[in-house]
Amino acid sequence: MKPSQTLKKTIIAVFTILSAIMYSQELTNEHKQMLKYDNTAYFSTLINKENINACYQIENNSYTLLGLAIKMNSQQVFQKLIDEKADLEKACDGKTPLMFTAKYDHTEFAKKLLANGAKKDTKTDKGYTALDYARKYEKPEIIKLLE
Repeated sequence: MKPSQTLKKTIIAVFTILSAIMYSQELTNEHKQMLKYDNTAYFSTLINKENINACYQIENNSYTLLGLAIKMNSQQVFQKLIDEKADLEKACDGKTPLMFTAKYDHTEFAKKLLANGAKKDTKTDKGYTALDYARKYEKPEIIKLLE
């Protein structure tokens, strides 16, 4: 292998690692408490333009704050994120918030996302939509909503 090819591969590898580090942020204890107790009292001190649509690594998965609010059924935090114009199409680990509503069976969240402009036909890298997830997890109300 030529030295220029080795250098190019090294640069690509370093860039990939740095991108992964920058792509996923760590969720602070304050963020976790806000989501766990569905408390928006400190929302404005915790959430800003730089982190509202960030991907946060939780165990082996990555979520936006909107995705985490759906997963944890944090209704007030969810609404505050909608009000603050969180990106409804932001995908972490390939899944959008609407896909998480199907996975976690939160029909009311799905309705609010759709009412605020979330797209039913957004697809993952593998071509799955929120409807596909609703079918996979056997969520009849969300299936009906998305059909």
